[in-house]
Amino acid sequence: MNPIARFESLCAQVVEGTFARIFPSALEPVHVGRKLIAAQAAMPTDTYLVRVHPVDHARFAADRSFLEARWSAMLRENAPGETPRAILHEDPAVIAGSVTIEALVDDRPAGLAIVRPDGSRETLRDGLTIGRSDDNDVVVRDGRVSRRHARIVAEGSGFAIEDRGSSNGTFVNGTRVKRGRLAAGASVVVGETVLEIRG
Repeated sequence: MNPIARFESLCAQVVEGTFARIFPSALEPVHVGRKLIAAQAAMPTDTYLVRVHPVDHARFAADRSFLEARWSAMLRENAPGETPRAILHEDPAVIAGSVTIEALVDDRPAGLAIVRPDGSRETLRDGLTIGRSDDNDVVVRDGRVSRRHARIVAEGSGFAIEDRGSSNGTFVNGTRVKRGRLAAGASVVVGETVLEIRG
């Protein structure tokens, strides 16, 4: 991002934060959409992190998949030939009623994959889903696995697995996690199925 765009972005955040404190109101998906388009114009990239306060995140949680899909589609319409995506993220540092958009540069190591019990591999990527339902990227035929059990999320320079409220939990290296960092050699257990993370 050039210095002028960075300065304008900082000014916008200060102004929005000030008014959000004085005149708190519910954040709406359309407001997020406008900020995403502005962020895309300032810094085109593949992934945009939509940071919202826990109160707003809780309001969006039930429709998270739909909202992320619509925001991502909107970004793609604005950049034909590109495949940008938006990811909702809970951040207590953000003021309730406002949103911060972070443009992520994908510098995660290439080649890390999740390996099924039959040896087939699926390359890790942000948004990859795991569950019993056929519409998941990694379908697990296990009665103890929820229909939409977990998903892979970008985290800094790597990836993490995030449990999606499954009945029987998600385990990384034997520890039950709501969100757990992944690295080559890690073991992920969903239901009674063991998935391995390999380079």
